Order: sequence, then C-alpha cells, then structure tokens
Amino acid sequence: MKVLTGMVLLVLSHLFGAALLAEAPDSGIWAGAARVDITPPKDELILPFTGVADPLFVRALVVESRGKRAVIVIADVPTIGPDVHADLSLRIGRTAKVPVENIVLGTTHTHNAMRVAHNAKGIILPGSSRFVERVSSHALKAVEQALADMQPARMGLGRGQVELTGNRNVWSAKHGRVIADVDRTRTEPVDHSLGLAVFETLDGRPIAYVLNHGFEPVVAMPIKDQISGDVPGDAARKIEARLGGNAVALFTIGAAGVPLYRAEDGINRESRARSLMDAMGTIFAEEALAVAIGLEKSAQPVKITGKAAPLVCPGKATSPFNLPDRCAYEPGSNLPACVFVERDADPVSLDLGLVR
Repeated sequence: MKVLTGMVLLVLSHLFGAALLAEAPDSGIWAGAARVDITPPKDELILPFTGVADPLFVRALVVESRGKRAVIVIADVPTIGPDVHADLSLRIGRTAKVPVENIVLGTTHTHNAMRVAHNAKGIILPGSSRFVERVSSHALKAVEQALADMQPARMGLGRGQVELTGNRNVWSAKHGRVIADVDRTRTEPVDHSLGLAVFETLDGRPIAYVLNHGFEPVVAMPIKDQISGDVPGDAARKIEARLGGNAVALFTIGAAGVPLYRAEDGINRESRARSLMDAMGTIFAEEALAVAIGLEKSAQPVKITGKAAPLVCPGKATSPFNLPDRCAYEPGSNLPACVFVERDADPVSLDLGLVR
C-alpha cells in the first residue's frame, strides 16, 4: 500500500532553525501568490454536507531565485489521495516549469470538507471525483495566477507563539496507561511555535504570508453538515483581509496538537464552535501580524533546493479505530472498549519531500 503524507516537510531557512542562505545579489528574489475559491456548489456536496459555513480556497506561492523555483500550494481540504497528489504535482510542475521535488502540495486538514479522492467512502469523510476535478483545476489556476504576478521581492522570517493546543496523549492513572485524549495537564510536550515567512514587494506591499503550526482543525466538527475551512481557513482569511490587495496567507500544518477548546458536548454546540473558530482564527492572525511588524527582510538571493524519497515503514493494523465514535474508555458505553488488538500488515510507503 502506498500512502502519501498529508503535508510534505517544509523548511524555509531559519524559520525552522537553519541560517538564511544569502549569496551575491545577482538575481535577488522573485515571488508571486494567488488564491482561488474551491467551495463546491450545493449540487456537488456529498452527505453529511448540505451547506457551506465558510468558503474554501486553494492558495499558491511561487518563489524564484538564481534561476531556481519552488512552488507551495495549500488547499482548504482534509486530505489529497496519493494518486491525485502524484498527478497534480506533475501538472503543477509542468505549469510552473519546476521539478516535482521543488513542489509543496499540502492541505490545511480541515475535517469539514470532502476528501480530494475519487473513492466516495472514507473512514470519516467522503471523497468526490467532482471535487477532485474542482480542486485540481483551481490549483493549476492559482499557480498560473501566481506566475503572472511574479515580481521582485524581499523575504523575512520569524517565529511567534500560539498556545491553543495540547498533546493528543495523556497519562491516565485510572487506566494505568497513556490514552488518547487532550492533555490539559500541560505535562506532555507540545510545540506552540508559529513559524512565519513574509514575502513583500521591494516597496513594502505584502505578497504572501506563510504560516506553520501544529494545529488539528477539528473545531468546526460540531457543524457536521456544513463545509468549513475551520481555524486555519479563518486565520488565513483574516490575515488577507487585514493585508488587503491580492496578498495571500498560506497556513501549513505541522505535527498536529489537539485544540484545547472544542464544543464537543452540551447545548449550542454549533454556535459555540463558530465562536471558537472566530476567536482562534483571530489569535493566529494577530500573532502572525504582530511577528511581521519590524521583521527584518532581505532581497538577497537564496539557494532553492528540493529532495524527495520514499520512506518505507513496517505496517500495523489496529482495531478498533482509536476515534471517539469508534471505541470508549469508560465502562457502560455502547461502543467497544478501547482495548486495542494489533496485527502485522503490509509495509507502508510514505512519499517524504523537503523543500529548502
């Protein structure tokens, strides 16, 4: 079985600890960005979705320096199937004239949209061939628009903090082991850093913000029948509204911690979920905008490289599924107990990519 990771590893200079590679200013930096609406019309929605809470977008950023290009494309979708990802990456490469290794094609991983996959049935969310075509064609359109908008640019790199997540495992004294739950004790490790890369024109007009944070977008899930970009989509739209013009905000997902605040039970779950999305999206947007203030930016050329290789891991099948609606830790539940049985399975191949 060949599985593609939802987001290839993205490294933007010292955003994740490396030094900015500046060389002789022979060509500087060029950048262009665009966003295209991929919200499906009502006749293309698949149950459980019957309406739209907020729009979905695909966003593209093209960066060029010293004759080399990198392309980042992020869609407000849960996952992109391996076959679709491979095909779309090749098409993006042909459009932008870049090798596949220099392309980051990722998702915000919202749980309130169809998967970009041809198979309709999934563990949690449905797939849709019509949505595959919509996302693919609009992703290419976003890349084309970003290429048309290419202009001399300067880049700044920074880091902020957003403390809205906990580790997705917690020690349970009652069970005598670690169980899957939100660690509200704050004793399990979790990375709260918000990576930020800012691209702007030489006269200071914003082109794109690239955010990276480990946040699992499950806040909108109580709005079960509505399409939503969840917190990453909300944060990106807020940044774009503040920056104005054609500026684009790309929210990339790291190893995801679980939101500390969710409207999972009780009354008014939908309205509470919307309020939480608005609040969390505001915090992400304001932190990114605050970090960007006074950020040192450079128009010096950078070295752009990419690498991709398969990572083959031993396979393991576990039952029941470790999901809140598939098993229960508490006695007396109608669900099976979360006592997991494992067996060997076929090796899994992950396509691991790095763009620097």
